[in-house]
Amino acid sequence: MKITEISKDKKHLSKVVFENGESILLDNDTVAVHCIRVEDDLTEEKVEELIFESDYSRAKSRALWYLERSAHTEKALYDKLIKAGFEEKASAAVIARLIELGFINDRVFAENFAERCAECNISRREAAFKMIRRGVNRDLAYEVLDELDTDEEAQIRALLDKKYRSKLSTEKGPEKVYAALIRKGFSFSAVKNVMKKYIEELEYYV
Repeated sequence: MKITEISKDKKHLSKVVFENGESILLDNDTVAVHCIRVEDDLTEEKVEELIFESDYSRAKSRALWYLERSAHTEKALYDKLIKAGFEEKASAAVIARLIELGFINDRVFAENFAERCAECNISRREAAFKMIRRGVNRDLAYEVLDELDTDEEAQIRALLDKKYRSKLSTEKGPEKVYAALIRKGFSFSAVKNVMKKYIEELEYYV
């Protein structure tokens, strides 16, 4: 496949045109490293190799850019690369390399996320849902949450103090607060137990 033209297509890309009319886009670094020039005659295997190398280089740069801004799971980062238009093979290779280098670690991500959820009094069930939605494996999510051993009743009481205390004295307030806490993923028994004691304390102090 003989090259008939090389031109800048975008800031970091060059368009390489072959004599059969086909064309490919390569990042400028790949073009420079391989000294690609007009009149070069490349095999199909070499063209495929160059395309992969270019895609890999660009996908890796994009992935590192994402990671500089926030931590990601393997799945979340892979999905972002695919959504950004990178090829599956190159994206998968980038993820594998970043895992090897320690830039991606789903367990560390899950542990940090679980701790933040506990600090914000987010229920175990909701925390698991949030982690799974961010790409954490379901089994890993629950394993990490089990290791954290959060006090569910203490979380509920903290939310009552911070967010729901004033609502408990309104008409149907306890019913609405109870429903809100259940929607947040806390267990029926824990909500019922804490609210019973909490309301009794409020009535005592009043």
